[in-house]
Amino acid sequence: MPRRKLTIFTILLLTFLAACGGQSSPGGGSSIVPLLQGSASPEDVAKGFLENWKTANYQAMYGDLSAPSQQEYTFPVFQKIYQDAMSKIAPDQITYTFHNVTLQGESAAIAYDVEFTSSVFGAIDDKDRTMRLVKTQDRWGVAWSSMDIVNGLVGGSQVVVKSRALPRGNIYDRNGQLLVDQAGSMVAMYSARQNMATESDCVDLLARVLKQRRYDLQKRFDTEDPVTVFYLGEIDKDTDTTNAAELDQKCAVIRRPRDTRTYIGEGAASQLTGYIAYATKDQLNSLKGYQEGDLIGQMGVEKLYQEQLAGKPEQVLQVISPSNVVLRELGGRKGTTPQSVTLTIDRDMQMTAGQAMADAYNYAEGNWGGPTHSPGAGLVAIDIKTGAILAMVSWPFFDPNIYNGTDSPNPDEISVNVQDPRAPLRNRTIQDQYFPGSTFKLVTTAAASSEKMMTEPTFDCTLEWKGQQYGDTLPVRTDWRALERSDSPFSKPAGEVTMAQALMASCNPFFYEMGARLYTRAGQNVLMDYARKMGFGVQTGIDLPETEATGTLPNPTSVEQGINEAIGQGGVQVSILQMARSVAAIANGGTLYQPYIVQQVGGTNGMPVTYTAQPKVASQLGLSDATMNTIHEGMCGVISDMTYGTASFVFYGYKNKKFDAPYVACGKTGTAQSGRVEPYGWFVTYAPKDNPQIAIVSMVEYGREGSETAAPIVRRVLDEYFKNADPAPYPDWWNNLEYIPLELKEGQTGG
Repeated sequence: MPRRKLTIFTILLLTFLAACGGQSSPGGGSSIVPLLQGSASPEDVAKGFLENWKTANYQAMYGDLSAPSQQEYTFPVFQKIYQDAMSKIAPDQITYTFHNVTLQGESAAIAYDVEFTSSVFGAIDDKDRTMRLVKTQDRWGVAWSSMDIVNGLVGGSQVVVKSRALPRGNIYDRNGQLLVDQAGSMVAMYSARQNMATESDCVDLLARVLKQRRYDLQKRFDTEDPVTVFYLGEIDKDTDTTNAAELDQKCAVIRRPRDTRTYIGEGAASQLTGYIAYATKDQLNSLKGYQEGDLIGQMGVEKLYQEQLAGKPEQVLQVISPSNVVLRELGGRKGTTPQSVTLTIDRDMQMTAGQAMADAYNYAEGNWGGPTHSPGAGLVAIDIKTGAILAMVSWPFFDPNIYNGTDSPNPDEISVNVQDPRAPLRNRTIQDQYFPGSTFKLVTTAAASSEKMMTEPTFDCTLEWKGQQYGDTLPVRTDWRALERSDSPFSKPAGEVTMAQALMASCNPFFYEMGARLYTRAGQNVLMDYARKMGFGVQTGIDLPETEATGTLPNPTSVEQGINEAIGQGGVQVSILQMARSVAAIANGGTLYQPYIVQQVGGTNGMPVTYTAQPKVASQLGLSDATMNTIHEGMCGVISDMTYGTASFVFYGYKNKKFDAPYVACGKTGTAQSGRVEPYGWFVTYAPKDNPQIAIVSMVEYGREGSETAAPIVRRVLDEYFKNADPAPYPDWWNNLEYIPLELKEGQTGG
């Protein structure tokens, strides 16, 4: 009986103590006070508090606080004070050492040291600390203050990280010309409409100089009053020097220069170089050593080589008072010197390609380049002997200079870029994939020649083809020439052609036939196997941070699908870069290289070279000499054969003979279904014909035939590459005719 009475008394006592300890703290903070802590010594409580700190268990730490401390600090406030300080110190480990405990009645003082081990700042010794505890209701609790985090962190003070960054490294082209200049200068241009000599002339000039759509500039002009001085755009200092007289004459420009990290070329290399902007919260969490307000690479080379270009800033961990007085320095980290990055890009070619793209869209504004038709395009030029990228252009461009600080004259453009349906922040050359149309006939030619699918000496290329003997369910398929106007030189059938001539003429019936034979005789998947050999269906491995499109190469499950894929339709999709490296492999004799952008890191301003790129062979095409010769003959005829060549009129046959190309190139046109009435227009080329050096691929979204849109743009780049004194003008019809839709039907492709 006595034992039972004792048990009942114990239960009542426990209940009473639980009731006493279960108070709520003001402001909604929970005081999680352990029950029956009377047996825990001050040292036990202090150890528990510090052990929970190691694992950031702030709720348990709060439970070890004394009742007066819990009344003074709600749990959310307590937790935030710790989280703010710990985010700056960034400790990977916290250790502590107790020295002595002093008891005086209902209070205790523990002398101890703490060491923070931080991946950013190394070892931080915080010695001679004192933790005070008080005893209330037979329970020891921490009489907490912010100095229990860091010695000297008195009320209202805070832990901060001060960064001392060195100037960011430059980005150079292959010849040492600046692409991105840390010590550069931009010129913001302003004017009022009433001050312009002729407004339309000013808009034309700005469209060329800024590499922007004339349509967008005119819309901006239309919203301004004649007397209002408004922002026109921003150009680099060299561009201003070159165009100053004309800008003054036509636009009456008011200039406001600013020193800033400068991206040369008004966006012509924007998706390639990328840009810098304030670090996001996610980046601050994932990248060690950066603080709010730091500028870091957000795209392209700036992002991928952030560590090399920025170096590591010197950082000092400080305790500062509310009045910004430094109370204590806790530690620091030495910085590393930023390095420059040298690209494989040829700046002159990059700027030429960018200008050619902008000029094309503005000249064709009333036709395929208008705002209701083509939203964008891409171009890649590649060194066929190494895989080095010489130019990479994605239209439309954006201005990288608006992101790198608070002094941008047009910060609203940042949100405009995000909302623009044309997606200027995407690198079309690597991130997007497209139906290749007739450019894929290079693959079909390789497969058909290798598998000996053409047993007759010639093939009759008529305007129609019927494939019921192979199981094709379409009653008839047509050649692209059937879509041509009656006055077109391409409106008549190509007639009897060899395999090479079929490629020159882009004869659809021939490739329908080869697609059917490959599917039914060589094997259902043979064509796609050749496509994989030629570099399609896999990422190229280029050294850029954006996710590459893989492309799609579906193995056909029917003869209809096999025929469609033989002309680059069906489910076949490729990226512009994939097509460029495949054409380069054809040009160099069969070596498929991994393309690359960065040639070297370091090596300027007395800095050592820390990285030098070397060409990497991805694979060999493994095609016979006979097959390669057939492809070469066909591609060269596309440009130089005036009877069959689908792009011959772009290079030769001008009334003014000075515009005929003084060099010999080889190529292939392509026009593909796109899901809209307007097709994708492709042109691929390598040059010169003998001892090739360069391959260029361009694709224009939702325009017209590749020979009509992409080929003239590529011609401009080739003219610059070969230093042609008389570059060919763009076609007159771009500017003086309305757009005429080119609708490709099922199972059909353009030339």
